[in-house]
Amino acid sequence: MEPTVPDLQALSQWDRQFYRFVEQQQLLKPKQLALALKIQRQQHGPLALILWQLGFVGLQHLAQFWERVSGGADPDLLQDEAFG
Repeated sequence: MEPTVPDLQALSQWDRQFYRFVEQQQLLKPKQLALALKIQRQQHGPLALILWQLGFVGLQHLAQFWERVSGGADPDLLQDEAFG
């Protein structure tokens, strides 16, 4: 059974951005992401932290994401218009 595409509007702005980052970097298998999103819905915690706690992303991935967000290196990650 294939995991379904999550409702990104149900995620916070930061979770949507991190989700896009993970997809763009192809860091996870769909089943890993589906599990993390299921846990995120239950715990209401940040997706990045949940993925890290599960061991699906490392500190280097988190640092790379924050560099892109803070430095504006990837405009696709910032498309939510919440920074202006």
